[in-house]
Amino acid sequence: MKTAAATTIWFLGFALLGSACGRTPLLPPTCHLQVDPPAIDFGAVLPGDPLTHHVRVGNDGGALCTLTGIAISADSSGWFTLSAGTPESIAVPAGKTVELGVSFQPDAATAPFVRTGALLFASDAPGQAQVAVSLTGQVKSTCSLDVSPTAIDCGSVPIGMSPTSAVTLTNLGTGPCSVDGIAIAPGSDSQFYLSSPLPAPAALTLAPGRSGTVVVGFAASYRTPPHHRTGQLAMTSNDSDKPEITVALAADIDVGCELTWTPTQVDFGNVILNTETSANVTLSNGGTSVCEISGLAITADSDPDFALDDTQARSFSLAPATKVTISVLFTAADSSPPHSKTGTLVFQTGDTQNPEGQVPLSAYVSTVCIEASRWVYTVDKTGRFSRFDPSTLAFTDIGTLQCPGEFETPNSMAVDQNAVAWLNYQDGNLFKVDTSTGKCEATGFVPDQHNLLEFGMGFVFDPSTGDDTLYVAGTPSTYQTTQSTLATIVVPSLVLTPIGPVTAGNAELTGTGDGQLWGFVPDGASANGKSMLVRIDPATGKTIESYTYPSLISNGLNLTWAVKFWGGSFWIFFNDSIYQVSRDSPDTIHAALSNTGRYIVGAGVSTCAPLL
Repeated sequence: MKTAAATTIWFLGFALLGSACGRTPLLPPTCHLQVDPPAIDFGAVLPGDPLTHHVRVGNDGGALCTLTGIAISADSSGWFTLSAGTPESIAVPAGKTVELGVSFQPDAATAPFVRTGALLFASDAPGQAQVAVSLTGQVKSTCSLDVSPTAIDCGSVPIGMSPTSAVTLTNLGTGPCSVDGIAIAPGSDSQFYLSSPLPAPAALTLAPGRSGTVVVGFAASYRTPPHHRTGQLAMTSNDSDKPEITVALAADIDVGCELTWTPTQVDFGNVILNTETSANVTLSNGGTSVCEISGLAITADSDPDFALDDTQARSFSLAPATKVTISVLFTAADSSPPHSKTGTLVFQTGDTQNPEGQVPLSAYVSTVCIEASRWVYTVDKTGRFSRFDPSTLAFTDIGTLQCPGEFETPNSMAVDQNAVAWLNYQDGNLFKVDTSTGKCEATGFVPDQHNLLEFGMGFVFDPSTGDDTLYVAGTPSTYQTTQSTLATIVVPSLVLTPIGPVTAGNAELTGTGDGQLWGFVPDGASANGKSMLVRIDPATGKTIESYTYPSLISNGLNLTWAVKFWGGSFWIFFNDSIYQVSRDSPDTIHAALSNTGRYIVGAGVSTCAPLL
């Protein structure tokens, strides 16, 4: 059945195909247009001198083509016209060609010098219902302008002065030159101005061989950088070769000496008795001429512990765009009160706008601090007691703690100004440790006061009194790890007084040596599940400011942590790694040491340790 049906269909197709043999196609012939050229550029043409080009429209189709609506487009320049006698419609027989004449005749040499337009017509050719031939022509001017100079540099201009310079325009052509829109170009410095007595809007008309001037001024008014200012003088003309004319403008404001200094005040912080420290003040000349510095000195009413280095010149010259560093010394030589010391560094700047410079100085003499209190001390979960030097990232082991009657694991630690370590164990006992030997002794502290068994610890220094206060963040047990209570322990009575909840969580504490209380809370012990460095209000326990570190992730039950402030940075001991956070940029954390093999549970540093 499938074979028979296929045979029948083949014969039917053959019959239909055979019936069409010998007959002509059923589609009628059509016209088709060839337009040459598709666009006309007349080039440069003198005013009043018409130029004509022709467009050839050929019919290479098989039927008559009809062109209708032959015209110059309405948006074309009026200088384009059709040749006289051009009909609105034309019939083009098959195989024939017609020509359409288009003329370009400028009336005058005026801007814009390039004119455009289009020749349009409709047709009945398939796919060619609308045909457009683009037209372009340029006005050829007999004006020929010479501009001198093409750039103006006013040089160095003192504040308050207003020098001027002239730009000369000369017509070297055979026809008149029109110069319009003379102005200081947008975007130019506002201190450039046009001072010529020109009409508004500013314009000039120059006969052949004649010249005119445009006067530009610069009024130096602003002392603020940048001192190099730029602009442009702009205008238009009927010179077809220079339709847009610009003259570059430049000037340098001479502000003279302009002296600044940083820092504007110097605080040496806590300085250990019988030690010397220094701080730098940098003078910078941001002006355009030399600053003559003189009279550099510490004022007579300053504390005598402040001084300048003996090699420091008291008078010198500071060239523009240079700086010099002044070293100021402080020697903590006086142990008698008041321990707060003040002074003033003064100098004559040579800057007429700011002739005298003053830098207030301050320092605090720490009379109880000893040298051993300048280090960070650590204890790990095995009881290994060590000294850590952040400047070299080196540990020095002192010994293994053997506190009397103690069998639990160390929990936290703090160090006072006398370099005595105070160590809390997980059973709540508090011991004192000699940081030079690691020898441990009982204190008589009563554990679990106000149900605070374990606690993080940190001393906070009061600059007004020179005294330390021991703050703790306590918890009832190791199982309540996401909350703690801020409290103080008074020395020597060792009475614990609660203050309020630490809103950040179970924090390890540190003082900064200048009266602030901070804490570190790992993700496994924080109220929000994130590792944070927080500044804590010592009066309430509330968070004043906080910074999170997503890269610090705990590893379950083996979490150990501690934090201490030393040398301008917070040092975070997190499991067996150490991280550094600069106080100046607490959003950023840097890995200092990894895989130390030390799981630090307590760290202590005296408030005497370096602040910077």
